[in-house]
Amino acid sequence: MYFKIRYTLSVRTYHHDKGYPLMKEDNVASQFEIKRGIQGIGVFAKRDFLKDSHLFTMHGEILDHPTRTSVQIGEHEHIEDEIAGAVNHACSPSAKVDRATRSFITVRDIKKGEEITFDYRENEDTLANPFVCSCCQTEITGKKLQPV
Repeated sequence: MYFKIRYTLSVRTYHHDKGYPLMKEDNVASQFEIKRGIQGIGVFAKRDFLKDSHLFTMHGEILDHPTRTSVQIGEHEHIEDEIAGAVNHACSPSAKVDRATRSFITVRDIKKGEEITFDYRENEDTLANPFVCSCCQTEITGKKLQPV
């Protein structure tokens, strides 16, 4: 299954097809696509990115608790961003979260067609929905609840 990102940052208009958000074309959509990934729906690069590149800045509602699709940006601060909510976990990620700028930054070169991932254990204190990682077969619960 393949879903193109159709997203309007300024207007925040969303369309739904088969239960997945589809977003209007703009600059973000020209760089990423959403399709089936390693842990369900994922975000994929539509072009190459060099290490330490800015991928995108998160925008959305700030919550004081984690949800299945939120990303932690501070102590008791979790953002609901439509693109970030589809970025999957990987033990050897391609990106990280810069909490100060609310951005995703590459940790290595990313090739066109590669999935954008980040290590939930490095960023999230606790997960609303822990899961068993397909990389390492370990339960991913967040930094504070990880087994030692």
